[in-house]
Amino acid sequence: MSFAALLSGCGGGGAGADEEGPPVGTQQYPAGFWEGTVGTGAAQRTMVGFVDGGADGKGGEFYLARGAAGAAGYDGLYGLLRANLTAVQATGVTYFSVQDGKFATGLSLRGTASSSPATGKTVAISGNYTSPAGTAAATGAPTPFKLNYSKLNDYPARADLIAGTYRGSGVFGGQWVFTVTERGVLSGRVGGCNVQGAAAPRSPGSALYSVTMNLTGDESSCGYRSSQQTGVAVLRFDANNVPNGIWVLTRNSIGTDNTFVLNGLADPRQPTTPSPTPLSAAGNWAGTLTLPAGVTGDLDIHGTVFPDGGMFFYTNSSFNHNVLYGRLIRYNNDQTTNRFVTANDGVFFDRLLDGTGDYMGGYVSGVLVDATVESAAADGIANRLTGTYSYPTQPGGYPTRFVMQPDSLYTLPARRVGQANVNMIAGGYRMAGSSFGGHQVDIDIAVDGSITGVTSNQCLIVGKLLGNLAEGRQNLYRVEAFGFLDNPARPANFIGCELSSGPSQSGSAAAIFDANGEVVGLRILAAGLFQSGQRAHTVFVGTKRPAP
Repeated sequence: MSFAALLSGCGGGGAGADEEGPPVGTQQYPAGFWEGTVGTGAAQRTMVGFVDGGADGKGGEFYLARGAAGAAGYDGLYGLLRANLTAVQATGVTYFSVQDGKFATGLSLRGTASSSPATGKTVAISGNYTSPAGTAAATGAPTPFKLNYSKLNDYPARADLIAGTYRGSGVFGGQWVFTVTERGVLSGRVGGCNVQGAAAPRSPGSALYSVTMNLTGDESSCGYRSSQQTGVAVLRFDANNVPNGIWVLTRNSIGTDNTFVLNGLADPRQPTTPSPTPLSAAGNWAGTLTLPAGVTGDLDIHGTVFPDGGMFFYTNSSFNHNVLYGRLIRYNNDQTTNRFVTANDGVFFDRLLDGTGDYMGGYVSGVLVDATVESAAADGIANRLTGTYSYPTQPGGYPTRFVMQPDSLYTLPARRVGQANVNMIAGGYRMAGSSFGGHQVDIDIAVDGSITGVTSNQCLIVGKLLGNLAEGRQNLYRVEAFGFLDNPARPANFIGCELSSGPSQSGSAAAIFDANGEVVGLRILAAGLFQSGQRAHTVFVGTKRPAP
């Protein structure tokens, strides 16, 4: 069970509890987020949680998370709690033990609440809960706890505060990550499950956020598919009052009994430049990657986004490329937003996976790309693309972050604006074999857009370069019917073109310019898919050959 921990009941009292007299003192109001300890001696653990004030402020739902033995995550207990003057009591409490994944029900919790002499506000709750019999957390006797009113209550919830990305790990290596937008939309992954939901301020003046999480996925990777979770979240803050962590406590409202206690860190807040108008992500981009902790690999990223959202990015290496492609759409189809996500068709090619035949590399589908376009320019043109890409089997368990800017190598020179057409890039181009699986590639572009070429292992190349996609204002061209054919005139000592069995590909092309605005190279990025599921892609970055 990854980091999920279903909460189960607490019991309280102990011998003589029924003989206690009526409560005395001033009425206490226990609503808020609480932090403290549970247990004694070597068995003492941290405890956090919340109490809802209910309609009269005297109590309602509560949810406490207890650090489990052996750093196994968090046990939990939840139910309904009420304060009668200073006496706190909850019956019918549920307890979940993360060590063995078992529940105990019918526990009770009893304690005493006290207030600050200076403010009169409830600031402490101490008591005990009965043993969760039948679970690994059972002790045979009531367990004491002491809670203090958390400083986190001093940060009233706001939609702009919780907006960001949070991630953490849990039991048995489980990983989770999700992003919350300023509109309160929550999306990400918990273990092998996709998560969609919402997070919004719970009530005026409260530090708590109401959270919903709907879990989906296939049977093999998402054991909690179709579960609908509800609960609360509270943010943690650094010395500069910037959110740097989060607690999320949820339990199922629909589906198999389960609960999640998520204790995570916030990604560093990236400076953003909001745009008052929708921006286009179209263009040629380049930037850097931030890999999950403990993961090594390529740290650069380059590529193209079409006006219609088609995207193709790749990393450089000494022999091959990792590739990310698919289609970006505006989040929730909201044409006013500058947030883009993949339309369930993101694909990642990992050059280090086992491939077929003599080729290394494998494809992973269902990749989630979550990106935001920004602009700091007076002309309102996008000049920053940030976000993440992720998939359940991703090395390190976390999304990979990227930050990109317009690629100066592919920026259309001022004197070329309005003149970018097929004729401008007609000519021959060569890509060294060290970057194309060990085979040199020559490609020729005719003035009518016809693409022909040959590889050093005798594959013929065909395709069609269509006109400029932005009426000559951007360095973007569409490529169609791109593919490889077996050369019937190949020498007898060549085995033929293995790439000829692949699907027809489509994608983009862009010219490379020197400092004088002259075309000195060409890039073609394309991918294809057979109905059978077989995929293929091409990354060609060649230098212009002198005219014969």
